[in-house]
Amino acid sequence: MISFSRFSILAFPLFFFAVFSCSDDKAEPKQETKLPPPVEKKIEVVSKPQEPEPVVYIEELDQYQEYFKEQHETSFSHVNKKNWTSFTAGKDGILTKIMLFGKPNYQISEHYGSSMSGFVRAENPDSGPKYGEWSLSREEIVNQLALQGLKDTDRGWITIQMRGNIPQQAGKLYFLVCDKISDKRAWFGAFAFAEGNSYKKGRFWLHPDHDLVFRTYVGKTAEHLEKEQRGEPLFETASLVQSKDIPEAPKPMIEMSRNFQPPTVTAEKPINPDPPIEEKEKEAEPLYKPATLEVKPTEPTKVLEAKPAMKNSIADPREEKPAPSIDAEPAPAAPQEDVPRRSLFDRFFQKETD
Repeated sequence: MISFSRFSILAFPLFFFAVFSCSDDKAEPKQETKLPPPVEKKIEVVSKPQEPEPVVYIEELDQYQEYFKEQHETSFSHVNKKNWTSFTAGKDGILTKIMLFGKPNYQISEHYGSSMSGFVRAENPDSGPKYGEWSLSREEIVNQLALQGLKDTDRGWITIQMRGNIPQQAGKLYFLVCDKISDKRAWFGAFAFAEGNSYKKGRFWLHPDHDLVFRTYVGKTAEHLEKEQRGEPLFETASLVQSKDIPEAPKPMIEMSRNFQPPTVTAEKPINPDPPIEEKEKEAEPLYKPATLEVKPTEPTKVLEAKPAMKNSIADPREEKPAPSIDAEPAPAAPQEDVPRRSLFDRFFQKETD
């Protein structure tokens, strides 16, 4: 009895182990979960202009405005009334480039795109004659700042290269217009601007008294230079305002570069005018003079009325005389006779007569 009970206790778990071990069900191997590859969003960049860059032989700085305040930044939009800045040309030729002062906008943003493009209009930003093409991307801004030794968070000069033939006629108003912004965004860029209407020949769309910090460059082609040599105008219609009548641009408050507008030379005002007479006399005067006493001609002295002499505060005791007494009578004055004065020879070699 005892041996049977021990066998039954050991046989029961062995029976279940044999039954389950003989079953066809096997444990499935663990499979590692694989995540799908990340989908990188491609940056949509506006199409670059197809027109070539203008070929010019002379390029000059025309208009500029360089006043601004710290932390004053603005942007361009592609919507009408919010997509332009204007300036008045001061020289005849072709617009080659426009420089703005600023930095790239935030890379990850719901409002700012990665690039913008546009054109130039004359007289009106919405309906004026359309000229040329241009584009600017955030990557180009970063590369331009890097060439200047700046970071993407620093401000610097940003160049917008013009494409195609964009005429510049002195005295005419032109508009830099933004037409498209990539990534279906509404804004682009962080550009510095000034308040107080520092540039009176143009403005920014945001406010009549706001002006971007900018520079415009005008070039001349071989055809333009030939016309100037023959004395012919560059355009069929005469310029609205003569170049000499256009007021000069305001003086820059900051000196970011030495490429400023050179002074104009006119026939009325020579480059090296003769110095005034006073300056000539100063230049002719020697640095050192001899130590001589200059004798000036004597002037006739005026006869002045005699005034009583002032007594010194410290009198010489030898010059003091006893004061006359009250009872003493004044001594009569001795009569003065005209005695002839003898010569030096008579006084030394002749005896005096009694």
